[in-house]
Amino acid sequence: MLQRAEWKVAQVRSCVWRLTDVGGNRAFLVVGDDAALLVDAGEGLGDLRATVEGISTLPLTVVLTHHHHDHVGCAYQFPEAWISEADDGRWDQEKAFHLRVREQLVEKLDLSEDSCFPVLSGKRPATRRLVEGQAFDLGGVTVRAVALPGHTRGSMGFLVGQERLFLSGDAVTPVMTLFYEDSTSIDEWEETLRKMQDMEGYDRWVSAHYDREYSKADLSSWLDVAEFSKTDRGFRWENDSLGELRGQLHVMSPMDMDPSSPDFRGLIEKPKPRKPRGERRHRHGSAG
Repeated sequence: MLQRAEWKVAQVRSCVWRLTDVGGNRAFLVVGDDAALLVDAGEGLGDLRATVEGISTLPLTVVLTHHHHDHVGCAYQFPEAWISEADDGRWDQEKAFHLRVREQLVEKLDLSEDSCFPVLSGKRPATRRLVEGQAFDLGGVTVRAVALPGHTRGSMGFLVGQERLFLSGDAVTPVMTLFYEDSTSIDEWEETLRKMQDMEGYDRWVSAHYDREYSKADLSSWLDVAEFSKTDRGFRWENDSLGELRGQLHVMSPMDMDPSSPDFRGLIEKPKPRKPRGERRHRHGSAG
């Protein structure tokens, strides 16, 4: 049976809502007394604008953690979006990726063709430069941008100070992906992890592809997988949806290959030279 692409809504704090599209991509809406802030915009499946307006009709600012297609799709429903300079300028590339992924998801999820697909029906938003320390005063709630290089060089997180909550985008996820052309080295990403450990103002953090919340203490396990990856042989990996996206996958517990497991820790870095025949290959379709 065909289904419409709809967003699921969950209030996770007094002023924070988690919005999840049918592809499992999360956006977050922070609502103050005077204004609202939307962090990320999903794959572009479903009417995000209507979903946001069902929660708040206050003046809205859209900010993007990074440039990837599964975070910017519904930004096409809004006149402008804030994004780091390092991550701007890749809209055509990400639109091409989106069109391919959307076609696959429409078939896989039996999505109705009359669903809202903003990348097709909307206009690319004008962009404003997002920099470290940029503060958004929403009235009683302030959200501050924090640079988190790793997944992409311009990746940003957002600190919701009043809720002591940090929205990290794809900067730290159970399947950590550093295989993109503009990803940093593992060493540079480790500096981001240490930066998050030393940051004040939050107790819990969340990523953009999982509902689970993490603590600062959990960050040590990502430092462990970073160090492990430097000497581990790993597996050749390629994305099921976009086959040209390839890398070397390292998993801390090879017996546990389920990324939804709470203790799963994996990292995909840029491809390494081919190994002799017989090396194992792993396929996974949902790297952030």
